Amino acid sequence: MRRAARAGWLVALVAATVGCATPDVPRGTAPTYLDAPTRGVPNEAALGRRIWTPALDEGFVPQGLASAGGHLFVSSYHPSPGPTSNTGPCRVFRLDAQTGRTTGTFDLPEGDCTHSGGLAWLRDGTLLLADTHRLFRIDVERALATGRAAGAMQTFALAGRLRGSFATFDGTDMWIGTWTKHAPDARMYRLSTKLFDQYDGRTVDDSLALESIAIPVECQGAAVDASGRFWVSASNGQWGRLYRIGRHGEIEAQYEMVAGLEDLTIDAAGNLWGLSESGTRKYLRWPTKYPYIFRIDVGRLQ
Repeated sequence: MRRAARAGWLVALVAATVGCATPDVPRGTAPTYLDAPTRGVPNEAALGRRIWTPALDEGFVPQGLASAGGHLFVSSYHPSPGPTSNTGPCRVFRLDAQTGRTTGTFDLPEGDCTHSGGLAWLRDGTLLLADTHRLFRIDVERALATGRAAGAMQTFALAGRLRGSFATFDGTDMWIGTWTKHAPDARMYRLSTKLFDQYDGRTVDDSLALESIAIPVECQGAAVDASGRFWVSASNGQWGRLYRIGRHGEIEAQYEMVAGLEDLTIDAAGNLWGLSESGTRKYLRWPTKYPYIFRIDVGRLQ
């Protein structure tokens, strides 16, 4: 009886241990060059499922993040002409949100897209991709079928105060934001999606913005939750920060996060996700190496 009871207790302990450990195992394709990702990043207890950002061995640097239909979409650029360059050819990866497996890719026209700073799902089978000086609306299935956005997209250039450092969608309109260290220029602008039909192949400036709101400096990504509030990320190579911002730009809360925090997205279940560019080949000299997409439990943020 004692032996049987002990065996049953061991089985239960192993099962419990496996059950607790499984969600912590990163999914997707691990890089071959990184032996020890950083542990103990700020608010790590709030970071759930982790997925390796795609094509790390190939040198891609992840920037934009969007979610739709059980998939996560990541936009990245490949530094060119050298590994320290801030621009290069852009690619969008579609990942299975459960397994982290890449299920499709497509490339943006070279020269038109050089950084791919933000992504947002527009709920009509299209993705909004924000590049620094250009916006794209892309028919995802057509682009995935050919591996190219060309022939499956509309686009217009940005001028005036508009910059496509990141992007989000509030269910009606799109928002794009400016990364800057200069507080007066740190803003998000609301634009109608109708601009793609009206200005395809042309240029749009801030005179066509429906409104703008102030945001913190060095912002890298944004998402809109069900209540209409914005979650906004900010970062550099030394720190990361997550803000909850009211509809008119008022900061309601802020949390320390992993360095290199880039774009954000909210999935159909209401889960907030983020990703970090730290630990990519380009940024291996940074103290933090955490090249993951990760689900954020906002109830555990401190």
